[in-house]
Amino acid sequence: MITPTLGAVLFGLIFLVWEIAVWYPGIKALQSQPLPQLGELLPFLLCWGIGALTVMVVGGIVGFLGDFALWGLGAFGDGLLIYGVGAQSGTAPGSTSAPLTEGGLFMTVLVLAGFIARRRRGATGSKWRGWLSGIGLGLTGSIARYAAVPLASAANLTGVWLTGMIS
Repeated sequence: MITPTLGAVLFGLIFLVWEIAVWYPGIKALQSQPLPQLGELLPFLLCWGIGALTVMVVGGIVGFLGDFALWGLGAFGDGLLIYGVGAQSGTAPGSTSAPLTEGGLFMTVLVLAGFIARRRRGATGSKWRGWLSGIGLGLTGSIARYAAVPLASAANLTGVWLTGMIS
């Protein structure tokens, strides 16, 4: 399992800022119709959760894909920090453990299948930015505490329920 670096966190935040910059409708639109405007962020947020679940998987093809994406984000982000702005990089405070049970892994595969099936509909760039942002930020300590732990718990519980129901 690959540990997130500051470069991976940087790219996770870059994709988050990019999405907000593309989405931002202006203060008047937010004041007049806040729910429809905020609803446009839903595909990004759902794909962010899928990215965070992807990076929590430790084995198999999905685990390799999550580790590879996290490694790539870390390598490019570290390069940007070191050679782009002269900063130092290092390991980001976070978690290297995979909190997913067998049921959670089962649900992660189902969620990823839906993500892949729907990648051509709607705002495709937003979905990929959300997925990559979730991978970059999903194991970061402060974010994992508030987002990844509930995501993993939800995947574990629904996975246990679904596999128990169909067994």
